[in-house]
Amino acid sequence: MSTRIRQASAEDIGLLIGFRKKQLDDEEEHPDRNIDSELQQWFTSVMREGKLYQLILEEDGMPVATGAFLKLDMPPSFFRPEGKILYITNMYTVPSFRCRGYASEILRELKHEAENRGCERLLLSASVWGKNVYERFGFRQSDDWMILNLK
Repeated sequence: MSTRIRQASAEDIGLLIGFRKKQLDDEEEHPDRNIDSELQQWFTSVMREGKLYQLILEEDGMPVATGAFLKLDMPPSFFRPEGKILYITNMYTVPSFRCRGYASEILRELKHEAENRGCERLLLSASVWGKNVYERFGFRQSDDWMILNLK
């Protein structure tokens, strides 16, 4: 068994749409409509603008997990004068590949890239299933968000 993590590209959008819909279904947002065209448009837009850094973890060449951060532009604040936030999103692992540490591997790569970009903090909104993974990784609950301070 070999694993590798690679950055997603525009050619992966179909795969990312499938993962996103499965993630939403896991989070009990059961589909009552087809959102493929909206997801296609969103992924295309944020990738083109360089706002999404999406990773895909493959086991023996098969995509089995994914995760990303999204650059959000917020009003400047005292702790974030540049107004930039990196928000962890689209974390998903195929059920039969869970409990192998793949989410943590993706989080390590996202953290490393965030640090390379000079980011001081990562934010996320955790599902019931993901909260323990994020806490073990070092995220702490703060009001509506989980936060990982990098500096």
